[in-house]
Amino acid sequence: MGRIQSSIGLVTGTDIMGTVDQLMAINGRSRDRLVAQNETQSLERQSLAELTASVIGVQLSGDRLSSTALFRSKKAESSLPEALSVTTGSAASSGTHQVRTIQTAATHDVRSLQRFTSAETALGFVGKIEIRPGEKLLDESVALAKLNGGRGVEPGSVRITDRSGATAEIDLSKVQTMDDVLAAINDAGIAVRATTAGNRIELTDESGSTLSNLKVEQLGDAETAADLGLWGIDEAADTATGIELELPDGVHSLRGAALSELKGGNGLAALTQLEITLSDGSATSIDLSAATTTSEIIDAINGSGLKVTARLNDARNGFQIRDVSGGSGNFSISSLDDTASSLGIEASSTDDIVIGANLNRQTVTLDSKLSELNGGLGVGEGSFTITDSSGGVGAVNIKAEGIKTVGELVNAINDLGLGLTASLNENGDGIAIVDTAGGSESLTIKDTGSGQTAAKLGIAGVASDQDVGGAVVSALIGTQADVIQVNADDSLDSILQKLSSDPRYAKASIQTNEDGTVSLNVKSTQGGEAGKLAINTSGFNLDFRSETRGQDAVIAVTTDGGIERFLSAADGVFDLSQGAQSQSITSSTPLAELNQGRGISLGSIKITDSAEVASAINLQVEGITTVGGLVNAINALGIGVSAAINQDGTGIQVIDTAGGDKKLTIEDVGNGKSASDLGIAGEATQKTIDGTSVSALVGPGASSGETDSTGVVLTIKTMSDSPITVTVSDNPEAATKAVETFVSQYNKLMDKLDQLSFYDADEGELGLLFGSTEVSRIRNGYSHLLSGRITQAGDFKSLGQVGIRINTEGRLELDSEKMTKALADDPSSVESFFTTADTGLADRLSTLADRIAGPENSLLISRSNTLDTQINQTNQRVEQMNERLEKERERLLNQFYATEQALAKIQGNTSYIDQIQRISIPT
Repeated sequence: MGRIQSSIGLVTGTDIMGTVDQLMAINGRSRDRLVAQNETQSLERQSLAELTASVIGVQLSGDRLSSTALFRSKKAESSLPEALSVTTGSAASSGTHQVRTIQTAATHDVRSLQRFTSAETALGFVGKIEIRPGEKLLDESVALAKLNGGRGVEPGSVRITDRSGATAEIDLSKVQTMDDVLAAINDAGIAVRATTAGNRIELTDESGSTLSNLKVEQLGDAETAADLGLWGIDEAADTATGIELELPDGVHSLRGAALSELKGGNGLAALTQLEITLSDGSATSIDLSAATTTSEIIDAINGSGLKVTARLNDARNGFQIRDVSGGSGNFSISSLDDTASSLGIEASSTDDIVIGANLNRQTVTLDSKLSELNGGLGVGEGSFTITDSSGGVGAVNIKAEGIKTVGELVNAINDLGLGLTASLNENGDGIAIVDTAGGSESLTIKDTGSGQTAAKLGIAGVASDQDVGGAVVSALIGTQADVIQVNADDSLDSILQKLSSDPRYAKASIQTNEDGTVSLNVKSTQGGEAGKLAINTSGFNLDFRSETRGQDAVIAVTTDGGIERFLSAADGVFDLSQGAQSQSITSSTPLAELNQGRGISLGSIKITDSAEVASAINLQVEGITTVGGLVNAINALGIGVSAAINQDGTGIQVIDTAGGDKKLTIEDVGNGKSASDLGIAGEATQKTIDGTSVSALVGPGASSGETDSTGVVLTIKTMSDSPITVTVSDNPEAATKAVETFVSQYNKLMDKLDQLSFYDADEGELGLLFGSTEVSRIRNGYSHLLSGRITQAGDFKSLGQVGIRINTEGRLELDSEKMTKALADDPSSVESFFTTADTGLADRLSTLADRIAGPENSLLISRSNTLDTQINQTNQRVEQMNERLEKERERLLNQFYATEQALAKIQGNTSYIDQIQRISIPT
């Protein structure tokens, strides 16, 4: 029978639902008391969480006070910040630096002077473009700092007098190289031309006069002239040669390249006479038989008396000769032997400029390290297979065989026992593999696995016929150059795509000119001197010109009146202390020992992989104390990242493995700076790790922020005509601000305790933790520590001695003036008071915080765990009681409904009885 749906009894008119609800309210009082108890305990647990956060806030601010760098902090001022900015780090020393700006940093940028009406139109060019890293070009000029056994050349000024009696005072205080010296003399406005002859400076008078001797005099107390080998020159002759200068090891000439280094290290054949005829008909024969360097060849041509200029081509790997006579005939350069062709300048043309061929100065030797090839990018540590033309197969594994140099690789290939020969190529920039098996197949080299070593050596692929040593052979010729083949149907757009397919050294773009035409632009992917490029074309001419050349920024610094030193940097940022030694770490290295013993903040780190999957680590809560523990914790997050100690063993690297279209990001959470201290905060960039390009964040084992440098960091922004003064002095503000933060965090903790444990007798209200043992122990713990004596931590024994006091309300107050005075009077004692291991204030605060809110068996965590258990148990009891009460409710409802049904039946029976009539029996 179905339940009667009405909540009012149809027979009795009783409010059944209301009556049952009242009865159940009485029956549910025990359950309601448990629910109320649970709510109170939940609020208490929330209060404990707030207290835990406040205690950790005090701990983190206290941990900051353990850094010795904080109390050794310096501040710096630049007299011209718009030209030279300055920051300081932990190892900076007070002092005054005089800084001269020599040159700013630049990235190599090359533009084609050829202009085209459209980027989509086929150009009809057939040939190739070669892009090489700009190492060992022909424009080398010995650094003055390396002369004289490393003693260098003292900055100063000299006076030079030509034979007409004209004089010039020449400032050589900013010169860096031998070319700089010669340029300063040649631009001095007198009739003296400076060149080099062998390892000496040679001065030639061009005045045509004999009124005076050719003289060099030193100005002031410096020894500039003597260091350059020019001291005492006073000659009644048109030419004067200085003393021979001592070259540093590995340097063959004062300027330019030795001819013996050209043609891949094979050197040029003996040079004789070079015949030059200009377009105006003038001609001469130039004797080059005594030349030993490229600079001497240029000097000889420029000194020939012809209206011609000689210099290096834009790629700086060959010559450029220009006819400036203005004639209408042919401009020709020739020789009776191979002299002109050996120099790459043999020509006969109506053009007034001859751009010489690449002379292939040797850049790769058998001693070259594989890791330094390709402009420092290396070739990785992969493996590759070699199959000769007769089917013989061998393999080379760079890593497994421990191959480090080109010579070791050449030997490993030759030792395979195959029908081939490996050697340096003729251009001196890679390896040549020549097939000697004479089989019917083709010599083939393939990379194995995910490595690209053979490809990066330029030897991967199938052999083709090559001219090697004058013979046509089947070979694979490796090179460090990016070689782009250009076909007749290529447009500027398609050339751009080819250049962009492997931007190893440079990135290309199409530039729209002011007249609406377009040109090709090529820019180095690396800044500074290391990013210099050498671009050559063959088969056509795009007339590439360097808008800017890759160069490092250079400054000269004198500290506290000492010896001036020259510094260079690719990015224009200089650390005057040249940085601390890199710290080698292992998995067991404590995080507290990183950053040269300063440790790292134990906060929270959020990691989001490239697929935008995020997770976080709290170093404090999870008890992570070692490098290995942190690496394992990151790898256990279950997101698309892989963490390890970096290749240099100085920090942590995190590589993205998610393969998403976003960037791996790592950020600090809250007030912590763990990721920043580790040097891994920020967005991932492309890195080459184990020979593979990956998206990664790599920490150096010290913070990557510029102010975390160990010394004085200067950043050159622009040139200054006058020296800039940088003053470094003590900076007590860093310590006082850190103490202010600690005071603020402590007072916030006290406010939180008051908020949670108050008692208002008038209103009859009290805090959730009123009378709590935890509150009492926290107050007593901090009160005992901060009001007591701090022993075994230097000469200071109390907070009051360093300017911190406890006021009548139990709050901390900082007297900044008193603390600043203490730092000025006795900085080491203040530092010891805060930073002494175990017994200093910072470590005592950390120990107390661990007892109160540490991850293991601490006061608040234990109480919170107890509450969790009680709440869970109560919830279970409430659920059981709810089940019983629901059954009781059902029983009561059924009873009421049954009563109504019974009464309804009785009513029905009564009406039947009422309908019974008396039966009359007739008498």
